[in-house]
Amino acid sequence: MPLPHDPSRYDEHLALKVPLTLWLVLAFLLRHLLLLGITFLPTTGEEIKALRDLIRPAYLAADLLALPVAVIAARRRPRSPAWMRRLWPLGRALLTASALLYLTLLGWQLTTGGKPLVVALNEAVLVSALLNIAVVAYLWRSALVRDLFRDFPAETA
Repeated sequence: MPLPHDPSRYDEHLALKVPLTLWLVLAFLLRHLLLLGITFLPTTGEEIKALRDLIRPAYLAADLLALPVAVIAARRRPRSPAWMRRLWPLGRALLTASALLYLTLLGWQLTTGGKPLVVALNEAVLVSALLNIAVVAYLWRSALVRDLFRDFPAETA
């Protein structure tokens, strides 16, 4: 039976490897949690103050949707727990929900923030919104990602 993807895309268990692009998507969708984690590193404090200002607690909810997918992606093995096998096929939907929840929260903040939209909508906000839209497009247009979330290393006896 021929493999639907290049043989280099498979690991030693003949399961699709998580591609670098999806790892970057996961890092992007977890950016608020990653920034929060960085703020706990031992430092002098001044350089971390700028990072703390970037963290908005409401956006952590969107990150939490992507977190289990990242954990499973890092631990996909034949002896993975059953909950990972059950949750993995929902990974693409969870990542999409994460990006869409972020966009919803961003839209809510922009419309209820009290600033005129022209002032509140700056380059950083636009780039963030466009990247989230690009993530959703990647998740649903990539045949590799579709097949990856249908695949999990076979259980070993």
